[in-house]
Amino acid sequence: MKILASLLVLGLALAPAAEAQQTKPKPKPRPEQPRTEKPVTSPAPLAFNGGKCIDPAKTLTVAAVGDVLLHDTVQKWGAQQKDGFAGLFKPTQDIIAAADIAFANLEGPAAEGVASNGKEVRAPATRYDKSVYRGYPMFNYHPSIMADLKKAGFDVLNLANNHSLDRHQLGVDRTAEAAKAAGLAVTGTRHRGAMSAPWHVVTPVKAAGGTFNIAWLGCTYGTNGVPDRASQVLNCYDGKDEIIKTVKELAQRPDIHAIFVTPHWGAEYQHKPELRQGEWATDVINAGAAGIIGQHPHVMQPVEKVAAADGREGFVAYSLGNYVSNQIGLPRLSSAILLLGLTPAANGKLAIAAAGWIPIRMVVRGGFYAEALERSKDPTAKQSRDHLVRHLPEGNIAPASTPFWKAQACRS
Repeated sequence: MKILASLLVLGLALAPAAEAQQTKPKPKPRPEQPRTEKPVTSPAPLAFNGGKCIDPAKTLTVAAVGDVLLHDTVQKWGAQQKDGFAGLFKPTQDIIAAADIAFANLEGPAAEGVASNGKEVRAPATRYDKSVYRGYPMFNYHPSIMADLKKAGFDVLNLANNHSLDRHQLGVDRTAEAAKAAGLAVTGTRHRGAMSAPWHVVTPVKAAGGTFNIAWLGCTYGTNGVPDRASQVLNCYDGKDEIIKTVKELAQRPDIHAIFVTPHWGAEYQHKPELRQGEWATDVINAGAAGIIGQHPHVMQPVEKVAAADGREGFVAYSLGNYVSNQIGLPRLSSAILLLGLTPAANGKLAIAAAGWIPIRMVVRGGFYAEALERSKDPTAKQSRDHLVRHLPEGNIAPASTPFWKAQACRS
């Protein structure tokens, strides 16, 4: 009984304290602090010719994009469209066509009626059959892609890349034939019927008050282990001596006014180039090239100005990412249309006087197409822009309409 009484007394003594704890007012929550996004930092702008103004009427404009990479879903979509693959390029077609000459890398063959083993087969009656025409890992596109690229405003294609031999020797031949039929100039590969032809191609351009000849030379780091038995694809590294020799010879010709080398190189999905790429680019610029336009990593890599030993200013774009594709993730769907303004120099050659870029992205929902970000009505397009200006100088963004060089134009 004494124990029970003691417990009752203890309980009564603790009850007020327990009740006090239950009724004690809760502390007021602290006001939520606004989230501050990290500022987007961008590389310093690039200026050529001392940043002097230019006369747009005397400026030849080169436009360049990265990989044209048609995955299975894109090819299947294109097979269902009345105009084939043309819809991929329509939203940017006016930009490409407004340049005086435009370049792209075609990532894979466009070989009619060639199986993955390189043998000729009956061509299917469709643009996509999951066999002759298909995507990864052994790409091959319906040859109508060539006419669609030409219609979109492109003039010259690099065909040297790691998928060049996805349809073996016959695939290289048929791809070159399809490009020629569409009126496109190509570089980096050779048709077996023209093995004595040069690796480079020369494109005459009427602009800037005259007609100028621009040479293009494409190459690749490799062909995914498919042996190049007929020596149809130029290798950037094994063939470096030949590339340097070719550039030097072209630079000495009075009828060649500018040279662009278009290597397919670098580490996939990495935003920084390899050390050997910088050394290679400097050697090629010193040999006489005006610029290097790279592809392959599928994401953006830096652009830079290189001071040549002879005083010229060269330009290097290590990777322009994917122009059109169905790869996954914002970095692989965000890219740029590169613009280079060339003006006649005192020595009769064309010199780079201005550099710009137009932010674009690949839309993969509700259709497939590349669009300029400044034209997009989708608020998420800002994410692509924020990503891109981390790798390319924001100060060099050009308008997605002519005149491209309005900001650099001389004022009368």
